[in-house]
Amino acid sequence: MFFKNEVENMTDILNFLHYKNEKLESELNKLFERANSPVSRVDALLENKALQLEDHKLFLAFLAYLAQQNIEAKRLFQDVLRLPKHQFESEYEMNWAQVIKLSVTFFTILRDNDLNSYKQFID
Repeated sequence: MFFKNEVENMTDILNFLHYKNEKLESELNKLFERANSPVSRVDALLENKALQLEDHKLFLAFLAYLAQQNIEAKRLFQDVLRLPKHQFESEYEMNWAQVIKLSVTFFTILRDNDLNSYKQFID
């Protein structure tokens, strides 16, 4: 009986974390849907983002893909902030929502490791 309760508690915790992550992703998508998103809102949402190992793996794989396609990562991540969704998808032929998720990983890593570069990048 003890084990069953522990499993249920862990399931509740995982469900809560999943819900919280989905809510954050929804807020990020709404924010980025408009071109030239306000920097203060981007920054506030990134503060709540906790990166997981899977985020890093996907991000590194995406960087390798960009290099293979001769796409400059810096420009892509600037454009995902700057361009409207339809224009971004047309120019890059990529799924906008997926790039948003990967750009959040990029911005979070940059913000955590080099705050000055992060501020210059999103301004």
